[in-house]
Amino acid sequence: MTHYFKTIMLLSLACLTAGSTFAEDEDTPLAKEMSAMNTAYRSLSKAFRSGPNPDQRAEYIAQVETILEHAKASVELVPALADTLAPEQKNSMRADYTAAMQKSIQTLEQLLAALEAQDYAAATERLVQLKKQKSAGHQRFQED
Repeated sequence: MTHYFKTIMLLSLACLTAGSTFAEDEDTPLAKEMSAMNTAYRSLSKAFRSGPNPDQRAEYIAQVETILEHAKASVELVPALADTLAPEQKNSMRADYTAAMQKSIQTLEQLLAALEAQDYAAATERLVQLKKQKSAGHQRFQED
């Protein structure tokens, strides 16, 4: 009986420790900015899957503006993964991250311009491009 109690206690402690570790990662300034971007991005991406609705253009524009605001705020932040690297690698990662974010900001600005011009074909292309940039960035700059 005591063996089971000890096992349960150890498992509970392990879960609490893992939970607090993940919570710390989610509380970084960059994680907060990325989370805010992701919420708006998912909503926009979902809307475009079934084809953009011109009646929702104002909502799409607001979502892109939200993503753009948080993207600009995150440019100067450093991915947590960089803290695990040697100083020269950290500097290189930071430069690469900044360049990638600036490229995404450019794509977001193009997406916004396309929506404002009601060019939904161009907006769809920019959204596809943004998805590729997002995936590449997460693969490169996010911890596993």
